[in-house]
Amino acid sequence: MRGMKHFGLKGLLLVACLVLAAGQALAQSGKVLVVPFEINAADALRSVQGSLPQMLADKLKAGGVAAQAESGKTAADLAAARKLAAGVRAEYVVFGSISKVGEGLSLDARVAKVAGGEAQPVFASAKNVMALDAAAAELADKIRPLVSAVGGSDRIVAVDVEGNSILDKEVVILKIQSQVNQPYDPKTVNDDVKKLFDMGYFDDVQVRLEAAPGGKRLTFVVKEKPRIQAIGVTGNGDVKKDDVLEAMSTKSGGVLNLKVLADDLGKIRELYSKKGYYKTEVTYELEQTDPRIARLNIVIKEPKKLYIKEVKVEGAKQISAGDLTSELATSTRHFWSWVTGSGVLKEEMLERDAAALEAYYANRGFVDAKVGQPEVIYGDDGITVIFRVEEGDRYKVGTVTFSGDLLYDQPKLMERIKLDELASSGEYFNRSVVRDDLNALAELYADDGYAFAEADVDMQKHTDTKSIDIAYQIVKGRKVYVRRVTIEGNDKTRDNVIRREVKLADGDLFSGSKLRRSNERLDKLEYFEKLDIETVPTDNPAEVDIKVKVKDKNTGAISLGAGYSTSDSVFFGGSVEEKNLFGKGYNAKFQGMFSGTSSRGILSFTNPHVYDSKLAMGTDIYQVYKAYDDFKKSTTGAKLRFAYPLGEYTILSWDYRLDHYHIYHTNYMASSVITESAGWHWTSAVYAQIDRDTVDSATKPTKGTKNTLSFEYAGGIVGGDDAYVKPMFTSNVFYPLPFDSVFHWRGQVGTLLPNMGGDIPVYERFYLGGINNVRGYELDKISPRDPWTHERIGGKAEFFTNFETIFPLSKSNGLYGVAFFDAGNSWMSVTDVDFDMYRGVGAGVRWYSPLGLIRVEYGYGLDAADHNMNPSQVGFSMGSTF
Repeated sequence: MRGMKHFGLKGLLLVACLVLAAGQALAQSGKVLVVPFEINAADALRSVQGSLPQMLADKLKAGGVAAQAESGKTAADLAAARKLAAGVRAEYVVFGSISKVGEGLSLDARVAKVAGGEAQPVFASAKNVMALDAAAAELADKIRPLVSAVGGSDRIVAVDVEGNSILDKEVVILKIQSQVNQPYDPKTVNDDVKKLFDMGYFDDVQVRLEAAPGGKRLTFVVKEKPRIQAIGVTGNGDVKKDDVLEAMSTKSGGVLNLKVLADDLGKIRELYSKKGYYKTEVTYELEQTDPRIARLNIVIKEPKKLYIKEVKVEGAKQISAGDLTSELATSTRHFWSWVTGSGVLKEEMLERDAAALEAYYANRGFVDAKVGQPEVIYGDDGITVIFRVEEGDRYKVGTVTFSGDLLYDQPKLMERIKLDELASSGEYFNRSVVRDDLNALAELYADDGYAFAEADVDMQKHTDTKSIDIAYQIVKGRKVYVRRVTIEGNDKTRDNVIRREVKLADGDLFSGSKLRRSNERLDKLEYFEKLDIETVPTDNPAEVDIKVKVKDKNTGAISLGAGYSTSDSVFFGGSVEEKNLFGKGYNAKFQGMFSGTSSRGILSFTNPHVYDSKLAMGTDIYQVYKAYDDFKKSTTGAKLRFAYPLGEYTILSWDYRLDHYHIYHTNYMASSVITESAGWHWTSAVYAQIDRDTVDSATKPTKGTKNTLSFEYAGGIVGGDDAYVKPMFTSNVFYPLPFDSVFHWRGQVGTLLPNMGGDIPVYERFYLGGINNVRGYELDKISPRDPWTHERIGGKAEFFTNFETIFPLSKSNGLYGVAFFDAGNSWMSVTDVDFDMYRGVGAGVRWYSPLGLIRVEYGYGLDAADHNMNPSQVGFSMGSTF
């Protein structure tokens, strides 16, 4: 018993010593000492120096790392730091410096093993002292992998890739999470293998783990899919091979990626769907004689081409299904489909059409209307598209009120909106009117300097009376001024050319309407490919900057061409034009044209703002030949032009013209009106015109008016052989209609009066007929006749009017249709004017082509038979519509 007892005491003592030694070894293994950092800044950071070690040690402990903070002593170098760590039996030491960078702090730490080896640098930063805790947490996250409790034997010291011949090693390593200086984690490595497989470039991925000095070497051994040597396409009929290859992301020379290839097959099917092939089968085949190289073949099986045969709207009870289908972009195939592309199902348009139906209902009082997901049914003979609607109740407009920052009395606010008109007339609620009213109210405030004024609406729906009360809520914000107008992106156009079109300048009170008008004026210049005017807030709430961002486009053009027109027959022509010469806004142009019946050459130059003033000046030099039915005329002349704005939309222009012309080859028994004009003559004439133009586009107007009053004075005090006075008035009205259509009315009235001394030349008289005035009648055939010779000698009074509806056939291609009614006549004198008009109806096509507007229009003369004239005419022209 004594021996056993003695042995037991010795054994317990031995076990205790072993446990103590193991505890000390364990305590040393992985333990980290954080030494106070050196300060590279003012003394104000001394408090940070004292708190950072404990803060960092706490963050490390929270992450499972045994750590303690050294108080008081700092380490000037690695040797000093290791000495401090050895004193507390730590395995690692963290030391470094704190630097002040502006208002921020830079924490530069170094982590080293006490036993030896190189120190590893880590870094974190803080925006200010208050953010030090977050920076310490970031620093601890970076230190933790470097001080693993396993003593560093499982730390990754190298990552490599083997087996890759096409993809760079760096590309593979960037995709994985296992990186150098991180602890080896089998789960992370397994995830990395999955990521590499998901890249789609490898048939096999394996991992090799090897021991290395200081840790482990991790190698990913990959087997690449074959490189694509060439791509072939078979079975394609209606789609070109080049279009198929262009749609694919897979290219020759790259590694086969089945994931990318699957997307490519989908793109090819979509390509076919746009052409009406909705069940196209697209697969692939690989040809390989070498496992490293393959030929990729795209195999296409084209089905029968399908078009939309029917579009139905189900559930419509209070609105005609026909009215609803006319709102849809999705439509059945018809005669113009080869141009417009209609009849082909475009799935991206179905969602748009569903939203269009809901908007149509909401604009007619059905505020609860819902449109379900469109159903597409593919049949053997075509496609049926079904839209299902739930109309709900229909509501009228109740009361209309205003609240918020009311700077104006109620009558003025009511003047700006249109919903009150619906309320007073008992009309149904219209969401688009509400939207327009909100914009109008915001613009009203913006015109008085409240650039950020906002208008909102509160709608109270009454299900019992089926009415909706509308309350417009206005928040005016702060009145602001323009601090600075800046211009960006103009590489060619000079700043002053842009600034003179902007209606706001530095220091001006902000105005929304002036900003909008500035955009319109710049757009009408047609100098820019892109144009954007942005209101930019500044540090001062009472000021904004106006940023005009443009991208210059090529304003020079050279054109050569040939064609046919009803006025010139077959013609050849060309022009050279620069609309923005030297970037100063000058317009210079030379154009020439010749045919069997006419020729002309014109050289013109215009400066729209002389010395940046409002005055415009230009000059024309020309030579013109024209063969009329009963005579020929050759003219050489020049014109000096001026213009000056009388307001935002009104321009006064005037010019002086001097022509030397020759009328010859008259008929043997010609009318006296023609024979008196024969020979060489001089025309000296002054011309004045007032033009008011409010249309929204110079080339394709949809709304607004253009009215022109002109007066030409020849002979008399300005000399010359010809003497006449010619007042004229022309009016154009454009009004938007549903379905992007436009109504256009034009009317013109003119008279020709004698001046003192001299003659009225025959060519100045009025001749109507043709595509530019009364369609359905031959060119210049509507004219009074000489009572003796029966020749058409032109009138001294004229009137004509056009009524047109212009509608899109294919907006993306610039193709429009037109239906019209024309009426007009030319009389011998003002006293002969009556209501006996030549009337015509017809239709045509207008194409806004890259070469300009091309018009082809068929007219039928309703009164042609009464005057022994051909009742139908096809007119063709290139030029402006008004």
